[in-house]
Formats: sequence, C-alpha cells, structure tokens
Amino acid sequence: MSRPFKHEVAALNIRINDKDRRDYPKLIKQIADLKRGVRVLGKTNLAISYFDEISLRGIILKYDELPAADEWFNTENFDGASLEDLKEIVIPDKLKPNYARFYFALDPNLHVIAFQTYGRSKGLSTLAVEKYFKAAVKFEEITDAFGQVDADIIADHGAIDRILNLDNLKELEIIIRPPNSDDIGETLAQIIEDRLREQNAEEYRERLKTKGKKHIEPNERTRALAHVAGQNGEVKAKNLEGGAQVSYNSDSSPLKEMRTTAENGQDLTMFNILSRFIFSKVGIARERQKSASS
Repeated sequence: MSRPFKHEVAALNIRINDKDRRDYPKLIKQIADLKRGVRVLGKTNLAISYFDEISLRGIILKYDELPAADEWFNTENFDGASLEDLKEIVIPDKLKPNYARFYFALDPNLHVIAFQTYGRSKGLSTLAVEKYFKAAVKFEEITDAFGQVDADIIADHGAIDRILNLDNLKELEIIIRPPNSDDIGETLAQIIEDRLREQNAEEYRERLKTKGKKHIEPNERTRALAHVAGQNGEVKAKNLEGGAQVSYNSDSSPLKEMRTTAENGQDLTMFNILSRFIFSKVGIARERQKSASS
C-alpha cells in the first residue's frame, strides 16, 4: 500500500494602512517583479518568482545561499577540504541549491494570502513566510508606492480561545499592529487606531499580570482584542502548570488546512481546494469579530 501524500495550507494577513493606496494585487505584483530574495533562516532565502493579477495565483521560491566562507568536507580522506580541493569547486553565483517552489493565492477583499506549507514532500515554515513578507513590504520601492504595510501570520482561532481559557493564567500580552477597520468593525478599530495615533506608535500592546494564588480571567473586551491580535499581531501568555510557568504564543499555532491524498501529482488541485477553505474560515471569523464589536 502506497503512503498518503500530504497537502497543507496556511494564511497571512497583509494590510496597506493608507486606504487611498489599497491595491493588493498591484502590491504583490510589484514585489514579484523586483525578484528580490530575503534571507529568512540560516542559509534559506525566499522570493516571489511569479504572480498573475488575473488569476491571483503565484509562486514562492525557497533556495539556499551558500556563504563563500563556508567550510567544505572531503569524503575521500574524511577531513576538511584543502585549498587544492576548493579550487575544483566552480559554482556560478546565479545557481542556488535546495530549490523548492510553493503555490500561493491572494484574496484581495480579505487581503489574505493563502500559501502552501507542505507539498511535493517539501515543507515551508509559516514563520519564514511571515519574515519574508515583513521584509518585502519594507523594500524602498514598496513603501514609496504603498506607504506602511503590515503582514502577520493568521493564528488558529481555536488556539486563541485555548490560551484565553488556560486555568492558571499568570501573564497575558496582546500585540496588535494596525488592522483594517472593515475586518473588525469601526468601533474596535477606531479605539486601536486612536491609541496608536495619540502615542505616535506603530504597535499596540496590552499586558496583564498577576501573582500569588490569583489567575487572570479575561473579560469580553480582552477576548475581542486577543482575536484581533490573532490576525494582526500575536498573543503571548504564561500559565502556571505543576509549579512552573509555561509559555504560550499564538504564532506557534497558525491557522492551517490539511488533507492527504492517495495519489501524487495533485498539488495544484489540492492547493486550490484548501485555499478556498482557509479563505472561508478567515471570512467567517471576521464577520464574528465585527458582530461582537458592534
């Protein structure tokens, strides 16, 4: 019996803060046209190689950049490579090893990017994708055209509730970067925007802490803010378990859709199916947020 093939998709929320410059297909196309990689972890780099503004589909590349100062190993004498050995290594700078490609799709109304985290037996870290987009939206060409743009991995909605419902919650920190008011409702968005503007800040933080036998019991306002942070930032917590404080972070539980198939070669089909599921989940969650804050 053949092994099943895994397909997995996650989501990233991207926000152009200036309402007059909100054109998400144009934003992603401009990033793609720059063909500029970002180092996200060790030697690993990511870049967008292609984006179609009609289908709203594209490809993220993953590849390694080999530092010139890297040490090499000789398997014949089982020792470090000599200078003579190194002279035999001729790799053109244009060639990069460990190449892999992953599909992504944009929903411009949700301003959400769904992307493969696993396909063709290769994986892509959600934190690596977040780091890439956080860097890409700060390219000079992008900020000149669109102003401030924020990007955050969307957390699993259930994970936020699990953090808030921890039995012995000792610390809770909510971090929110500017959301779009059409996602969470005008009232809550206005509160966040006013506090950021009044204090000349780009990030809103709220921290609760208790000691002794007490534990934090988040109220409805805190719960609403935490769910906003799940799509526009992060939620951190510390819970007392067995006499020790255990840390939790919403970034560790990204929203994902996963399926397995019996046959290989269905990556694009499964990606299209899973991306529709994840867009639907995000849309439903936002409608609930707007209803709760109205």
